[in-house]
Amino acid sequence: MTTGVLDRVGGEVRARPARWLGAALVAVLLGLVYHRTLLQLIEVWRTNDSYSHGPLVPLVSLALAWRNRARLRAAPARPDARGLALIALACGLLVAGMRADVFTLEGWSIVVMAFGLALTFQGAARTRVLAFPIAYLGFMLTFPPVLVNQLSFALKEVTVAVSTRIAEALGVLMRRDGMSLFLAGGELRVENPCSGLRSLIALLATGAVFAYLQPGAWWRRALLFLSAIPVAMLANVVRITLLLLVAHYVGVKQATGRFHDWTGILLYAVALGGLLLVRQLLRPRTGSPA
Repeated sequence: MTTGVLDRVGGEVRARPARWLGAALVAVLLGLVYHRTLLQLIEVWRTNDSYSHGPLVPLVSLALAWRNRARLRAAPARPDARGLALIALACGLLVAGMRADVFTLEGWSIVVMAFGLALTFQGAARTRVLAFPIAYLGFMLTFPPVLVNQLSFALKEVTVAVSTRIAEALGVLMRRDGMSLFLAGGELRVENPCSGLRSLIALLATGAVFAYLQPGAWWRRALLFLSAIPVAMLANVVRITLLLLVAHYVGVKQATGRFHDWTGILLYAVALGGLLLVRQLLRPRTGSPA
């Protein structure tokens, strides 16, 4: 019996270098295949405010995977050849994105590839444990520009309509022409960065983590995640209203200067506070610990 145990342990020790070598080979191949996509993605994070939260997403995914390490070790590792179909699909998305110059397809190919590799080398049980951390990588990716522009305009329309009504009720005198707001001291124009899309995407990413960690029934998690949408919109209404009040009572120059930049930070702080409040309200009174 002792000899059998020693043989098994020795076999596992000898297998470790082979596993690490295989993992290194896969990493090198992925680097060769996706280096162009990753460099372009980093440039988007650096230059596009709507995706400036992107570098944090892989770190959060790794933290969530590490949090589940006990479940991962307990799940059986049974490589599944069905993952090869996902790997082929990921390669197809990458090639299609490069040929059609659609960067969104290249980005989402990374997520599909991650699922394919997990299923191929670790099996279905472990892939289920890693499903959310892998899927969460989607928050670091870009969306089609047409969709972003339409959503940004819709958010601006709602935000400006509500904010101007509130500001007028508080004594602000103005005339609206589209996204331009004319006050006694000058003009305020609501551009795309003020649509609240940036905070909405970041808050949805935050809400997804909160929902994943939320104890209780599935509907509590779903409500918590979806609540990020009205919370982010409400926070942006607060921001635009404050800008209008300052422009009316202090001056347009003051409203569009440093105060405008600080309200961007205030926007996310208010939204995050609202999301935390919703999370607390949806927490079960008894049952699972936090």
